[in-house]
Amino acid sequence: MQREPSFKPVNSRPAGQRNWLPIILGGGLTLVVVCAGAFALAAFFWHPNRPNDDALPTPGGVVVNFATATPTPEGDNPPTAPLSTPAAQDTPASAEQPTVAPPAETPDANDTATPPPAQETPTVAQPTSPPPPPPPVSASFAYGIQVDPSGDPAEIIAHLNALGIRWVKFQLSWKETEPQQGVRNWGEWDRLIRTYHDAGFNILLSIVKAPDWARPANTDLAQEGPPADPGTYAFFVGELAQRYRGGVQAIEVWNEQNLAREGGGAPMPPADYVALLSAAYQAIKTADPTIVVVSGAPTPAGDVPGAAIDDINYLSAMYAAGLKNVSDAIGVHPSGYNCPATADWQTVTDPTAGFRGPFDNRHHSWCFRGTMEGYRQVMVANGDTDKRLWPTEFGWAVSSTPQTGYEYAADNTREEQAQWIVEAFQQAKGWGWVGPMFLWNLNYGVTRPGSEQAAFSILTPEGPTPAYHSLAGIAK
Repeated sequence: MQREPSFKPVNSRPAGQRNWLPIILGGGLTLVVVCAGAFALAAFFWHPNRPNDDALPTPGGVVVNFATATPTPEGDNPPTAPLSTPAAQDTPASAEQPTVAPPAETPDANDTATPPPAQETPTVAQPTSPPPPPPPVSASFAYGIQVDPSGDPAEIIAHLNALGIRWVKFQLSWKETEPQQGVRNWGEWDRLIRTYHDAGFNILLSIVKAPDWARPANTDLAQEGPPADPGTYAFFVGELAQRYRGGVQAIEVWNEQNLAREGGGAPMPPADYVALLSAAYQAIKTADPTIVVVSGAPTPAGDVPGAAIDDINYLSAMYAAGLKNVSDAIGVHPSGYNCPATADWQTVTDPTAGFRGPFDNRHHSWCFRGTMEGYRQVMVANGDTDKRLWPTEFGWAVSSTPQTGYEYAADNTREEQAQWIVEAFQQAKGWGWVGPMFLWNLNYGVTRPGSEQAAFSILTPEGPTPAYHSLAGIAK
């Protein structure tokens, strides 16, 4: 740019005076450079507070943070972490134990349930990307027990420590926890899981009972049953898995789905169950790939039209529908009835027994060993030998005045119960293909005295039973 020749400063500097303008400008520039350098240095060393990466958001909001826990081969204690106390909310529903459906040929079979109206075939939303791979092998053999969550945690934990048991099973009712779609009652479960986690226990949750809002139209709501859309169950269990990351080590998807009373008035078709399991598996593994997903255990039963499907046949049909690819462990409920733990169902005899099912009407489902070995044969036939069977419920009832349908309990003594429980644990450990196994049950004799659940309990209002003491005496 050319300067105008006639231009002159308005206030020209008199000759002989010092020119201060360059000095002032230079000083100002130096000050700016120093300040900028100081700012850059402070920015380099300053680190803002960052949120915990483990606290991932969920649709339900708050996530309860736990130290990541991986069950060890013998079910040792998981690491613990201090947790803040969540706000109090509704209490969870107590676990319920369904009655046992005997084989079809048994004269005592009295199921009269009729199939419900046909339900729509559920559709499973396919994930946009595959979930992380499952653990290579489900947790090795360990001692576990099912607990009534309504009992006093301090007393229960004292008993568990006395027994030397490190795995605990709770049954969580979906319909009690989400009575309205999107409304969750997590509070009591937050406290419960935090309490047992901090005490050093591994936790198996069995998640059952669809809420009415999720059930198919025109279904019999008096019967427990699955949701119309497997995606609603998957969303719930996925949110739960994310909420309790590190606090829950295993989830069993549904329960005894081969029975009418768990399938909505008729046994759930095996393919429909596997669709439910598949959706849940994807959701759980996306939330926490360390959780062991256990397939829902059928109940030991023969074919009873409209009421039950033979459990070994049902398991085979589950495999045909894709069970192998959507499970880490196979759930099983090897009920004992009045058959000893080591007895062969094909040859066992007891001429003194009043309940004659196992002896006059031979079927694998009467005996612990028969059910366990039968399921393993199905796993072998389907090339699924890397997985383990998880007995998520087993035991022997004892009662002089048994509930209807549990008449076999009158044949069993407290001493036989103690002997057979110990033999069942020891036998399963020796097989080498059994994971954690959960005795049914610890404390329903105290929380629900007189019920059919109480007949299986190893605690009574009078105190521990012989089975309690025998189980405590096993080297673990």
